[in-house]
Amino acid sequence: MQRHHPGGATAAALAAFLLLGGCGSATEPPARRSPGAAAGPAAPLAPAREPSAADARLLERAEQILISRCMDGRGFPYAVTEAPDDTARSFPYGVDDIEWARAHGYGGRDQRAAAQEREADPNQRYFRGLPASGRAAARTALMGSAPVGLSATAPTGMTITASAEGCIADAERTLYGDLATWFRVKVVTMNLRPVREALVHEDRQYAEAVGQWAACMRAAGRPYADPDASRQAAARFGESMPPAEADAAEAELAVVEATCAAGTALARVSQALDRTYGEQLRSRHQEEIALRWRLQNGALPTARQVSAPHGTAQNPPPSGGSHA
Repeated sequence: MQRHHPGGATAAALAAFLLLGGCGSATEPPARRSPGAAAGPAAPLAPAREPSAADARLLERAEQILISRCMDGRGFPYAVTEAPDDTARSFPYGVDDIEWARAHGYGGRDQRAAAQEREADPNQRYFRGLPASGRAAARTALMGSAPVGLSATAPTGMTITASAEGCIADAERTLYGDLATWFRVKVVTMNLRPVREALVHEDRQYAEAVGQWAACMRAAGRPYADPDASRQAAARFGESMPPAEADAAEAELAVVEATCAAGTALARVSQALDRTYGEQLRSRHQEEIALRWRLQNGALPTARQVSAPHGTAQNPPPSGGSHA
């Protein structure tokens, strides 16, 4: 995955990551288009309602329940876990929120907390406790024996493949019906963000704004060429400092970065470019976006039926399900 997002990942999230990011090959880069260029004609589509956050959580939970039932049927306990917190801030073009930077730095402390949550995940604990042969069998039960059967080309230009077998595939087939179509629209829509960010980073206006930001940083005694360089510098603090001192040093640098971003054109230009390229990509891929929404909305009755008898109680077995 090509997304910086310092949030946690549950069993379902990690399984999805492996499904979508574990097997792919680069083909060709996405087409580049300047912000001033027209997005091109697109055939009008019937309105499709974007699922609400509550709808998305319901679908995620139903998928977890279906995976748990399937894994149990194949002899592997699998704990139904909550969906990951998706509220963490992301700053792909440099931190530009001074108050957030003062409180979180670059998110290093948040990332450590997320890593601890992943370590405590019951499914991860169970998987780590299996012998090699058991891990292989559990992985096959969850994800199929090989990433074949499903294939889609992401907007990044990478071909993503996955198995049409295994409990993840069975759960998604139960919810969405046409597994191949669901896989295709999911791959496309989940990879719009990295394309958008790449387009912004390659834009001449962004490069000029970064130059202004770098001059501000030099004047503040922080001679970094771009926000990525300052982030890498902050990451090295932990190599030579205790955690508390590293967090304080990280926050201090992040505040300088955010002050320079807000005080130069960087914050304004990057946000404007992000909106422009985002609109272009949504227009270019509106068919896939609308189809994903339709499939999700169509899956809601099944998700409600699956989740109703399960209730809200969390009763994972002593050793949860498995995934790689």
